[in-house]
Amino acid sequence: MSLDEQGIGNFLLESGDSYSHEQEQVIQRIMDFIQKNINRQHAILTIKGDAGTGKSVVLFEAFLQLQAFALNSSKSDLFRTENRLLVNHAEMLKIYRKLSETSAILKKKYFMKPTPFINQMDKLDQLCDVVFIDEAHLLLTESDNYNQFHQENQLIEIIKHAKIVILIFDSHQVLKFKSQWYDEDLNHILSQYTHETMTLKKQYRIQDKYQDVTSWINTLTMNRMIVPHVQTDTFDFRIYNSAAKLYEAIQRRNTSNGLSRMLATTDYSYTVGKGKWYVSTADFKLPWDQLNVGTEPWALRPETIHEVGSIYTIQGFDLNYAGVIIGPGITYDKNKQKIIVTSDRYQDKAAFRVTKGHCFNEKDKQRIMLNALNVLLKRGRKGLYIYAHDQALREAFNNIKIDKAV
Repeated sequence: MSLDEQGIGNFLLESGDSYSHEQEQVIQRIMDFIQKNINRQHAILTIKGDAGTGKSVVLFEAFLQLQAFALNSSKSDLFRTENRLLVNHAEMLKIYRKLSETSAILKKKYFMKPTPFINQMDKLDQLCDVVFIDEAHLLLTESDNYNQFHQENQLIEIIKHAKIVILIFDSHQVLKFKSQWYDEDLNHILSQYTHETMTLKKQYRIQDKYQDVTSWINTLTMNRMIVPHVQTDTFDFRIYNSAAKLYEAIQRRNTSNGLSRMLATTDYSYTVGKGKWYVSTADFKLPWDQLNVGTEPWALRPETIHEVGSIYTIQGFDLNYAGVIIGPGITYDKNKQKIIVTSDRYQDKAAFRVTKGHCFNEKDKQRIMLNALNVLLKRGRKGLYIYAHDQALREAFNNIKIDKAV
């Protein structure tokens, strides 16, 4: 998703930018779907796409247009409709609510987490007209006392309380067992209702016209292989042998370009809410991000240049330059020429927490770790700098030929 370098995150287009033809078509299709189904129960439109394909941009613009109809178009069927946008991610919710401060037609109450919405609708026994869901792959697929969700599936509960649901979904961004989604799980739910699906394919975040970097990331995280040759134009793709040197480069980029941050896979120890924990390598040591601090998104707070971000603070957000440390849970087998994933090294214990009646295997754990890596590697719009903790992986990365096309 595009962003304004001086602005508030990933939903703003840069000065001079406009929506692409593909994005305009999707926005129009969302509005047509709503108009067609507003007097029915229940209808679902799913928008799929890889990280960086602009899903949240079109979702937010369509929600903005819908609210304009709801407030101002007295002759429209959409007039005075009650609509909400939900996202099960604290940092993204901050962004949406911050955006509402700059709009005459948006209010903070329109943006909620799923559980408060479900509980509110249950208590009031109400039906919302249109519910938008960003990052629907983060919706819970089991009860979770910590989040005060006591049913079995958040999407099913949301559908009960909405005439129309517009949702964003990417199975490659599933990050926890309690939100364990596969395409077939979603399809099973959709098959019970009037539904349509569309897919965004163009990469808008990673500004590389050859798309080689995106392809390289996909091959690494989905096929566990390292493509030995990458061609880019203006996108700055670099491999580092020193995490300290990488951090120095990110600090320089943050000074010159803004919105440049360090990120890491959660293979380094931490406990949420219990003291300060660090990401450490041979020549580098910085504290992990501080979660749930204030109303400002993590990447927009100046002091976070001195922290290391995680999937919990950066998912769904754009950076200009991302410096990614790949932790010790991701290694390389020289003989097999394959990426090796060791789930025992993963420190995000909440991701692997299994509740009674559910069963997950090693393959499921590795999927979550590679999904998390995929999310981190696709944050940078203008550049991606990588350091690998594992020596064999560093050596393999050093053998990559990176060509700059003129």
